[in-house]
Amino acid sequence: MAKLNRVGSKVMKLWLRILGGAYIVVGGLNSSIFLFILGVYGGKWGIEAIGVEEYVPVIGHFGGWVIYVLLGFSGGGMLAGVGLLKLSAWSGKLALLLSLANLFIVPFGTIIGLSTILTLLSKQGRAFLLPAAWKPPNSDGRYKRRSVIL
Repeated sequence: MAKLNRVGSKVMKLWLRILGGAYIVVGGLNSSIFLFILGVYGGKWGIEAIGVEEYVPVIGHFGGWVIYVLLGFSGGGMLAGVGLLKLSAWSGKLALLLSLANLFIVPFGTIIGLSTILTLLSKQGRAFLLPAAWKPPNSDGRYKRRSVIL
């Protein structure tokens, strides 16, 4: 009987690497957009260009926190992308967590989020997420039984 591979087939490895590249590209684009917005609205010339000085403290505090949270999600997406390119098991869990947040970012986040959920929750994707649960069989073809001593 063939030994179970950690990720599964070559197609799954290729798809996970494509997904990792997509996370890196979208995370990089989102980060650059968020940094541009932070530069425009965070600088003195950005505030003067708006011309609504009485609303600036509220907009500035709320907008600043939103930008920093979104920048953190973009950084996490790029980190998950690098991990998916290297086929690390931790990156699948991070990508699955980020895919739930990506579902609300229309249209590219939804596409990446759905493809991540469908890929990582498939049979081969679960083998990637939980490599310890997929033990190779014994020589007689049966799976090893774990004994727990308390």
